[in-house]
Amino acid sequence: MATLQKIRNQGGLLVGIIMVALLAFIVGDALSSSPQIINRGRNKVGVIAGESLDIQEYQALVSNNENVSRVMLKLPSLDDAQRQQVQDETWQMEVLRIVMEQELEKIGLGVSNDEIYDRLVGDMLDPTIAQFMSSLGVNPADKAQLNATIQEILQTPRDNPYKITWQFLEKQAIAAYQVAKYQSLFSKALYIPGEQVNDLAVSAGTTVDVSYLVKGYHTVSDSAVTVTPHEIKEYYNTHQHLFKQQESRQITYVSFDVSASATDIEETRKSLEELIPEFKTAGNVIEFANSATDKKIEQRFYKKGEMNKELDAFLFDGTNNTGVYGPYEENNAYNLLRVAARERVPDSVRIRRIFLTVDQTNFESRTKLADSLMQELRGGANFELLARKFSADPNSAVNGGDIGWFTQEMLPPLWRDTLLLARKNDAKLFPTQGGLIILQISGQSKPVEKVIVGIVTKEIGPSEQTTNKIYNEARVFVDNVETIADFEKAVADKGQTKRYATLNKNDKTIAGVEQAREIVREAYMSRSTGKVLTNNRKSPIFECGNKYIVAVLTSIKKEGVSPLQEVTPLIQQELVRKKKGEIIAQELQAAAAGSESLLSIARKTNTEIIDATDISFASLQLPGAGIEPKVIAGITRLDVNQISPPITGNQGVFMAIVTNKTSDAEAVSPEEIEQRKLALEKTRDELILYQMVYSIIRSKKIEDFRYRFY
Repeated sequence: MATLQKIRNQGGLLVGIIMVALLAFIVGDALSSSPQIINRGRNKVGVIAGESLDIQEYQALVSNNENVSRVMLKLPSLDDAQRQQVQDETWQMEVLRIVMEQELEKIGLGVSNDEIYDRLVGDMLDPTIAQFMSSLGVNPADKAQLNATIQEILQTPRDNPYKITWQFLEKQAIAAYQVAKYQSLFSKALYIPGEQVNDLAVSAGTTVDVSYLVKGYHTVSDSAVTVTPHEIKEYYNTHQHLFKQQESRQITYVSFDVSASATDIEETRKSLEELIPEFKTAGNVIEFANSATDKKIEQRFYKKGEMNKELDAFLFDGTNNTGVYGPYEENNAYNLLRVAARERVPDSVRIRRIFLTVDQTNFESRTKLADSLMQELRGGANFELLARKFSADPNSAVNGGDIGWFTQEMLPPLWRDTLLLARKNDAKLFPTQGGLIILQISGQSKPVEKVIVGIVTKEIGPSEQTTNKIYNEARVFVDNVETIADFEKAVADKGQTKRYATLNKNDKTIAGVEQAREIVREAYMSRSTGKVLTNNRKSPIFECGNKYIVAVLTSIKKEGVSPLQEVTPLIQQELVRKKKGEIIAQELQAAAAGSESLLSIARKTNTEIIDATDISFASLQLPGAGIEPKVIAGITRLDVNQISPPITGNQGVFMAIVTNKTSDAEAVSPEEIEQRKLALEKTRDELILYQMVYSIIRSKKIEDFRYRFY
């Protein structure tokens, strides 16, 4: 099947395509979970708006989406990070699907068969499907080719990954269109008045020069204000939206870092020194280096100046073809280096190409054609004419096959040496997964001396003896430690450094600690605080990358509004600041009475005048004061020579006077106003989509139990 061969050769979309990209960031912020864990339904991975999702069903969805990702990325398998991304996105997709299906059903908004056809194969082709088809070499505008390709994919077996991919994209396209229709209901109900657009356009073109004074909150002592428990409680009751918290766990822990000892470092260096005699006499430098190294280095040409001065001196003195440099330390490893080859090589080459597509039906004929074209080129045939006639790549064929200049970094490793060492007008034939390619060197930069080097690397790491020693330190620390009191005593007795962390349910790491998922999971599985956490082997020592961790669960925070006692310090700080602002504002207002200038007010209040120029409504900072949006909004609306009333800001209370105002109101063209209107409408639509989906999801009860299984 020609199309499926193209699929195998021309993937390349990112994992993120498995999400409705328009909504991914919304769902991530909106998800919430209940802290209640009940014994029944232990196979539940979650409950979304009343619909249960069990682990088998969820894992089947994850596996399906992993297949889609592998096809898109042209990978035989996904790494841990990619699998985790797919798992998280699968959960978010299920939340979005279930919540939006319920909402759309409630209001009776559906998608007709004609609309589905348009999104999948018609004139309103979904952008993701169009991108996918383009990656296969299919022109989305060619409806006959598009339909034929889809039919070919659908005729493959049910478990074929390409069929799975199409079916996934088909569902996503319909879901995205439903959400877009839902969004349009709100967008069309909101109108942006022309006067508002015009006012914003004028404001954007208006700047002011100001003089201002600021009296900081620190000028009023804390003892000058009193905040009562009643005021704190009243503020808490009327501002609970400010104190919403997500479910979390807090731990305190100590870390035993597993790092190479001085003995380990010396042993690594000695192991390389022992290789020097054999490396010097090796007949094939690259083969020896690759067999002896811990980390294979990609073979390439180096020119003078690309390595440090000492290596340059060794590589380019013209005599060190058998000498060995090292051991030298670099990137937490010891290295040996020897010249494998010395050539004069250009930095870049210009290339023409003829691309011949090959599949099961034309393999023999295309191979014969390629051989025939190579014979003609060796005989001096015009490459440009042959490219225009035979190349299957229309973009380069029209230019005689020219595809531009390439450095060695841009060339595929398997072709690199052949093309860089070729002479001008040499033609080379290369097989690829998608066909046969004939490349000709049509230009070269000036060749310079370069070397290929063999590098043997031994990474510096802890030995088994060192690792065991550090593990024993952790074991001795945690011996007889069960409660937080025991933990605190052990920290003091052993001189350890105590650290703290706040954990979210699906975290994989802790700041500075990799591979911490097991700690997070056990913290959420635990129902009480104050005891040392244990792993699934009932050991209190967690192995996290290059660290051993001992941790105690200190706090369980439920989703909802933070308790009053936890936020009292924050409320008190805010109320103190507010009361200080009122005192300062009264002082400034009193000083302004009978004063004819800002300078007079400054003298009475023992403050200084600060000048700032070119301030606009869109300015982010007030020079000399920092980020002060409320102050900027106030002063940009003043008339020239008008002294403002006291304005409460972030740093203190301000008063200002505009000394000059420049406005380009008359210069604002109708085109600029129209552009601003379009920008405002785009922002409106984005906000509608965010707030709409966010509010719908937040209104539903969503319980996430994935931590039980992963």
